[in-house]
Amino acid sequence: MPASSDTPRLARLAILAVTGAAALSVAACGSSNKPTPTSTSTSTSTVTSTTTSPTPNGEARVSGLIASVAGNSIQVTTNDNTTANVNFTSTTKVSEVTPATLTDVTTGSCVSVRPSRESQGGQPVTAASVRLSPSVNGACPPVKAPEPGSGPGSTGPAPSGSPTTEPAKPAPVRGSVASVSGNTINVTGTDATGNTTQTAVTVDDKTKYTKQAAAAIDAITQGKCVIARGTDGGGTLQATSINLRPANDGKCAGPDHKQPPGR
Repeated sequence: MPASSDTPRLARLAILAVTGAAALSVAACGSSNKPTPTSTSTSTSTVTSTTTSPTPNGEARVSGLIASVAGNSIQVTTNDNTTANVNFTSTTKVSEVTPATLTDVTTGSCVSVRPSRESQGGQPVTAASVRLSPSVNGACPPVKAPEPGSGPGSTGPAPSGSPTTEPAKPAPVRGSVASVSGNTINVTGTDATGNTTQTAVTVDDKTKYTKQAAAAIDAITQGKCVIARGTDGGGTLQATSINLRPANDGKCAGPDHKQPPGR
């Protein structure tokens, strides 16, 4: 075959080779530009948190029934059936409320008297309960100032046409026992303004007596009611003080274990 006829054929072969190489290059680029699937892994974890109730002075507070004690840690079942954790140390102040009688009420004792519902103010006050407590620096703790709008006489006359409001509950009586004579306890106290008060408290066969005293660490046991105060350390209360008292049929309802508002 003449050489002149081979030239066009060679040219066509060269063009096809270049075209094929370009097609392969485009295909390779297209495949490399596809996003590479990434493998993702998800993990779930359960976080248990302890809710503590703040107090007016900034402390955290946990109250309820002691479900268990392990070392220096207490698990508490609160009144709303949640679980709270409390830690304590050898420096935690522990006190316990135990039953008492009228004979335990002596001159100089610090008392907190809860008047009966029948007490309508004035004197003498009929006691529903009397609690004895240790003095602080040789004196009984002063009465705290009442919340605005609370306390005796805070209700006042109702506006015309409004429903009749119930009388205000009589305020507790706190102070030092000046004397005990028969069924009458004379209490010397200090009101919120700093004035000295004298209150005659009458007791009867319905009056309940308790006393609060310092207790050892080993008094912290399962089945007792506890009020712990301290600081909230990441969901666990680090207790600076612990107050114990007996449970009532396995429950801790009462003035010291009130449900939070709205519950």
